[in-house]
Amino acid sequence: MAHQFIADLQEGIPVAQYFQLRRVEKRTDKTGKPFLALELGDKTGVMEGRVWGEALAQHPGPFTAGEFVGIRAQVESYQGKRQLNIRKIVRVMELQSQGKDLPGFDPELLILATPHDRQELWRDLWELADANLRPPLKALVMRLLEKYQAEFIDYPAARVYHHPYLGGLLEHTWYVARHALASLAVYPDLNPDLVVAGAILHDLGKLKELANPHAPEMTVPGQLLGHIVLGWEMVREEARALNFSDPDLLLQLEHIILSHHGSLEFGSPVPPKTREALLVYYLDDLDAKLKMMAQHLESDVSDGDFTSYHRVLQRGLYKGDRPADNGPDPETKK
Repeated sequence: MAHQFIADLQEGIPVAQYFQLRRVEKRTDKTGKPFLALELGDKTGVMEGRVWGEALAQHPGPFTAGEFVGIRAQVESYQGKRQLNIRKIVRVMELQSQGKDLPGFDPELLILATPHDRQELWRDLWELADANLRPPLKALVMRLLEKYQAEFIDYPAARVYHHPYLGGLLEHTWYVARHALASLAVYPDLNPDLVVAGAILHDLGKLKELANPHAPEMTVPGQLLGHIVLGWEMVREEARALNFSDPDLLLQLEHIILSHHGSLEFGSPVPPKTREALLVYYLDDLDAKLKMMAQHLESDVSDGDFTSYHRVLQRGLYKGDRPADNGPDPETKK
């Protein structure tokens, strides 16, 4: 049977195929009985799944985020969202060890990733930095991009909320950097090097906050310090290694990184206190929230003109006439 993509699954459809486990949690229901709360993914999205009672007794696992599984399930709707009621679940590794054939199993179909070509995005980001930065910030940014190229290309921007997939951090950074260039055309009196450098490096700490980009999870430093502090440390250490020549300029770049969540309430130790920092904060927030909206509109299956309530955005979204998703437009880069 051909793989049915998550984006196409509708309530009532039976499913018998493979997915990637994105998240695994052991929980108990209101009566105290255990169940598994899963997040399953393929290249088109993620969907929650539940393994209840008898099914859990027959298939207790253990299951690990990042591995591939075969399931039999039914698509159901709960609070306006589709989810899988799983009757059978088995690890692909276990099936392979038994020498069983796996018709329809194709890992390339199961890994959630940016729809953009990651190598193209990387080249474009590199060229953007190379063409729009001047010394001494240019040397610092290019060195950090070169040092963390492999991680930048793979890592998500978050575990859940926005761009939570392979290459998500690169996609998010690319958009914020392009927003920065467009804004500089409107506000030419801002320091362009600070704005572009801040746009490119603002989420650098995600590379140390997260691990396992195929099924992202928090690292110990990520949980204890967070990506804002980790990114600030990474930039400061690299600047020290380069003997950065302008301490005040470096201080302002560090301020952009430390303040890019906007307020203490949302994790920044300081609010933006320069115009360049304020701009990067708003551009980062803009791209993240637009992506959250797009993800929620794509996953919502509630009836009516508005989606179910989005906890982070604190609103339901107007559905309107949703345009067909034909993938990234290569002309957007020109």
